[in-house]
Amino acid sequence: MISLLSVPQPRKSLVKGERFIRSDYKTETMEKKIRGMLRQKFGDLFRTLPRHHRAVQRATFATHPTFSTVDAAEVQKFSDKSAEWWDPEGEFSMLQLLNPPRVAYVRDQLNTNPARPSKPFEGLRMLDIGCGGGLLSESLCRLGGTVVGADASGDNIKMAKLHSRKDPMLWKGPGKLDYRHTTAEDLLAAEESFDVVLAMEIIEHVNQPLDFLRTCAQLTRPDGRLFLSTMGRTPIAYGLTVLLAEDILGLVHKGTHDWSKYIKSKELIDAVHSFGQEWVVESVRGIRWDPILRKWHVFEQEGMVGIGGFESLEVNYILSARRRIITQETLVA
Repeated sequence: MISLLSVPQPRKSLVKGERFIRSDYKTETMEKKIRGMLRQKFGDLFRTLPRHHRAVQRATFATHPTFSTVDAAEVQKFSDKSAEWWDPEGEFSMLQLLNPPRVAYVRDQLNTNPARPSKPFEGLRMLDIGCGGGLLSESLCRLGGTVVGADASGDNIKMAKLHSRKDPMLWKGPGKLDYRHTTAEDLLAAEESFDVVLAMEIIEHVNQPLDFLRTCAQLTRPDGRLFLSTMGRTPIAYGLTVLLAEDILGLVHKGTHDWSKYIKSKELIDAVHSFGQEWVVESVRGIRWDPILRKWHVFEQEGMVGIGGFESLEVNYILSARRRIITQETLVA
């Protein structure tokens, strides 16, 4: 069962996957508790803890959805900062540093093309949904992937295209790069499909996250992979990503993160399993920041998400799921 907040269990009659439903009362109660707990230590700084009073309605899923999970305010937020995507001193510098370990994780999970280790993604059609300025898309292309980088912000796509023109290696193959100003829903409506779908650091910026995830799953071909990364909705995640990164250090502008949209790893795993018996989560690992070396590290131990293995201490994490080809043997097993 899936929830966006740690609230009492809903009626058992709810379909698995429906608990991306948030009540105003429960959300406010949880945030008041966290605000009070943190204020005892840090005083008035925690008066800025965000409050959510919006309920996410029950999802209905069509093969070709007519809804949109795009959050216009979030799109505008990143459009305003589109010029900084590749600035090593800009607001996306931490995301730039996160790119190498997450690419390495994708490479290790796919474990394809051992004959050409320098081009592990050759022959794979890959979708980087919410590609922003192309940080991940370019890396996938350089490693041989046929990549579609899609984003709801036209400004982000313009910046991605502009930067890609500076590197002729992106256009010499075997990888291919195609940037599109579009959405996951529009790609599905156009009957697009991919061997690998990557939704990295985007789930917490969309409306109706379960709808968005299901659309990503439908874009994934049988025997394909779905990669997801986001942040857990825990007090420590609020303290690090909002209080510290936004309010104290100013690494990113205020309002970049909406803590109440963060999703715990167990919730995300349940969401993937709700898509049907063909879906299996093969890996989930936490990602930690080393402030001394200024590097991100993916935990080596499988299933280790929070610091020390504690769910309450999870912040960033990454997940890999596979869409199995269902056979009679699979059903029996």
